[in-house]
Amino acid sequence: MNARAGCLDLDGCVAPFPGWKIIEVTGSHRERFLSSQVTSDLSTLGEGESRLSALLDRTGRLQAFFFIRKRADAVELLIPEAVADHCVEKLEAHVIADDVAIERRDVGPMRLALGPMAVSLADQRLDDEIFPVSGWGSRGFVTWSDQEVGLPDVSSADLSTRRVLGGPPTWDLEVRPGQLINETSLLDSAVSFDKGCYLGQETVAKVAAHRGAVRAPVLLELEDSETEITGLVGTKFRVGDRTSAGMVLSAARWNGAGWLQVSLHRELRVIGRKLRCVFADDRAIDAAVRSMPLLPAPSREEMADRLTVAASAAYAEDRDDRALELLDRAIAICPTWADAFESKGVILGRLGRQYEAIEQMHRLLEVDPSSVMAHSNLSLLFNQLGDKDAAERHLALATRVSFGGEPRSDPAIDDRNRIEDLEAERKRREEMFRRILEIDPDDALAHFGLGELAMERGHFARAADHLERAIAGDPNHSAAILALGSALEGVDDTGRARQIYERGIEIAAKMGDLSTAQKMQDRLNALAR
Repeated sequence: MNARAGCLDLDGCVAPFPGWKIIEVTGSHRERFLSSQVTSDLSTLGEGESRLSALLDRTGRLQAFFFIRKRADAVELLIPEAVADHCVEKLEAHVIADDVAIERRDVGPMRLALGPMAVSLADQRLDDEIFPVSGWGSRGFVTWSDQEVGLPDVSSADLSTRRVLGGPPTWDLEVRPGQLINETSLLDSAVSFDKGCYLGQETVAKVAAHRGAVRAPVLLELEDSETEITGLVGTKFRVGDRTSAGMVLSAARWNGAGWLQVSLHRELRVIGRKLRCVFADDRAIDAAVRSMPLLPAPSREEMADRLTVAASAAYAEDRDDRALELLDRAIAICPTWADAFESKGVILGRLGRQYEAIEQMHRLLEVDPSSVMAHSNLSLLFNQLGDKDAAERHLALATRVSFGGEPRSDPAIDDRNRIEDLEAERKRREEMFRRILEIDPDDALAHFGLGELAMERGHFARAADHLERAIAGDPNHSAAILALGSALEGVDDTGRARQIYERGIEIAAKMGDLSTAQKMQDRLNALAR
């Protein structure tokens, strides 16, 4: 399913944001000190920017998580109130000879503003009372200022739903004190594997390198939209013979379906896999494994695209001022978004504001010097102004750019040379594998190699024969199992291919090869359509 289908419109929403506090870290050694304590890389943060981070103990267990941002004179933590005091105590315990001061800031009631409009407002107000954040399937900011945000309210229920599907997690619900961070959604969003040492780094790295965490959060999409989800949070369930398969962390309804965020055993974490979850009261729920988060925060490019599309719709409804406002916000969010400049120029030109339109087309060329549409529109605009020479010059440039430069070589010759080189390499590999089989006719790796070569040449029956012999020699060879399924699909034996994939998923999952297991599940899903 399309994870964005039916997504609630987040542009221009604001909601109360209780339960969070601000911790301020000052002093000349603040960044060096925090870098040795928190999981994220502060060196890559620009002034005013924020990202998720966490504080661990020496064993890699979670002590707190928070949004962290740089200011010119301080670093701030936007942190769940329940763990703020504990975090301060832990940080202060490690301040020895550092010029660092840590204090809680008393601020007013907080509000959370979401969506591209909110991001644009935040960019225009880079003050101490604007804290940029991402999550809830969007980007936005938290503020504690008395200044009116100027955006309509969104319900707390909607905000909760978006949190379940898009994060960030809630303390003592989706994440718990003393939990390994590898077992949470924070691993992907709050941990840098490229920075220097920090408390708990060794444990995080070891767990990540050794098949990953035993349990980690995913989303389950319930097959029956009428399934009751009330009371499931905090309950454990079994799947097949695995009695401790997972536990429900949170629940929500969205897009006509029930959703459970669960902590799931790694052998079951294959996206698209169908599960029957049986609870202690013997209630069974059928569900499919989905990615986490389902609603990731969009990039600035995605937000600019949304605003540009909304501007086109507004212009079609003769709301010219609204369209131009949306395009300005798109440009403010992503100054390199070419579509916004083009759309703004076209609208201004149709409104008879040719000189302003020409300026936008020149800005488009700064962003995309190869834009044919920029020169085409400039030709039209200059023609409207009666400047025939300029119009013809830009028309010629549009023609020249559209055809591009002459290729440095003949593409047909290049393709032929590439094919010849590829076939020569295949023959070399084939000779090597056959020499191995002369020594050991049952060598699994050699049969796998010959099977792959046969697949590349479209000889699926021959490939299947070699791949079956590879699996006979190494029954846990998940890559060979995946390739055998593909070969059987190639000879239209889809029934046996399904059987191979189903068995292969179990084998790959048990071996910790989740990438291959996922590929097999994807093929199963495709065959089911």
